[in-house]
Amino acid sequence: MFGLCAASVVGALAGVAMRFGLVRWDPRFLPLLSAVGTGWVWWRFGGSPFVGPMCMLTWWCAALSAVDLRRRRLPNALTIPGAIVVTTVLVSAGSARALLGGALLFAIYLVVHVLAPSAFGAGDVKLAWSVGSIAALGGGEGWVIAALSAPLATAVVGSMVAASGHRRARIAHGPSMCAATLLASAACLP
Repeated sequence: MFGLCAASVVGALAGVAMRFGLVRWDPRFLPLLSAVGTGWVWWRFGGSPFVGPMCMLTWWCAALSAVDLRRRRLPNALTIPGAIVVTTVLVSAGSARALLGGALLFAIYLVVHVLAPSAFGAGDVKLAWSVGSIAALGGGEGWVIAALSAPLATAVVGSMVAASGHRRARIAHGPSMCAATLLASAACLP
């Protein structure tokens, strides 16, 4: 229990620190999302070599989600460096399958964005490369879980918001993409 609480405090502090770097987008929920995410990582991976990388991934996803929830956009300052880091790490690890997963999800999101621009924003398309690559690390099953559950989660949230009388509300899709990727990764990693 102490480890879980300590991990959550570390996550909150990381969120506060990241919030200063992202002040332009005013990500109010970042410390909370980072604390909850870090606590979850500790609960799922405590004592495993995956704790460090999963914490960093969770913090990045928390930053993306907080900005998208607040501003309804995923800025290039977060999506492009993330794609570069993910690609560099996967190339150095020799994981072509993961890069193929990223390219496939990117292509799907790009086609949807071109055919129906209001369905996904350009930031979602850019994020698809990274989350598709990360989800593919868990194999085809992890990729499918992440690829299908993200739009499903956004559709459920959108339906609930529309049912509450806000039919024109714009729903942030980035948090669903991030959560689906984290959960699929956690389900497929040992």
